[in-house]
Amino acid sequence: MKAATPLHERPKADGDLVSWMAGTQLLARAVSLLLYLRERDEAVTVGDLADALKVPVNTVYRLVRTLEMGGLVDRSQRPFVSLGLRLMDLGMAKQRQVARELAPVALPALEALTSATGETSLLVMPTGARAICILAVESSRAIRLSYQPGRVFPLYAGASGKVMLPWLSAQLMETAIAQGDGQVLASGRRLTAAGLRAEAMTIRDAGYCVTHGDLDSGASAVAAPVFARNGQIFAAVSVAGHETGFTPERLPGLIENVLAAAARTSRGISTARPPAATEDSL
Repeated sequence: MKAATPLHERPKADGDLVSWMAGTQLLARAVSLLLYLRERDEAVTVGDLADALKVPVNTVYRLVRTLEMGGLVDRSQRPFVSLGLRLMDLGMAKQRQVARELAPVALPALEALTSATGETSLLVMPTGARAICILAVESSRAIRLSYQPGRVFPLYAGASGKVMLPWLSAQLMETAIAQGDGQVLASGRRLTAAGLRAEAMTIRDAGYCVTHGDLDSGASAVAAPVFARNGQIFAAVSVAGHETGFTPERLPGLIENVLAAAARTSRGISTARPPAATEDSL
């Protein structure tokens, strides 16, 4: 039986660890490239990508050519590189999956929550060190919010994302905190890593999160976590709306309704979905 090679040592060229680590690094670079293109939201050159990702230009060329073959990047406007049209197909496939698996469970809880509170109800899920809005039931009140289905936003700001922070893995939590360190919220408050860690502890103890003016000026939100059958964080249920609807007098009722909706969604997901895979089970 071949002895395990310590990760801090350079393995032999013919060892399995070389292929595994090299493949993992290549995959990480490809993912970083795609996410960078999404964050920029505009076409960039291979040189721009190499500078941003701190990767040799030749490596970026190879990555781009491979991703182009899969339709994940577009080079039709050379020398510029942009996201490929195949990503639209992948996004639509995920939307169909969400509609099939989550909507029947979560929508009734969100509709009841909006009916009880008069505020917009949301189902938000973690995606890496960020969060994405999956479902929304809008209220009759006209207010512009950052939370729209398919919209990605940070975990360090806004009740819907922040409420999941304490239950993420230590690595994802620290990544999200590092992203938020020094950021200025819509309210003008500047975030610090120490402050975010303290908030995460408070949220974990309380079991819910309340925010005012984090992502949108004049907007408030209340959120509670949704857990999968295995006890891991799965999503968050929240209500969001204009700050005038989140007064000290109304907050206790809003919190109670959100906690009830989150518990209802957790029960529905635990019944409808198979246990989520954990890192230990992979």
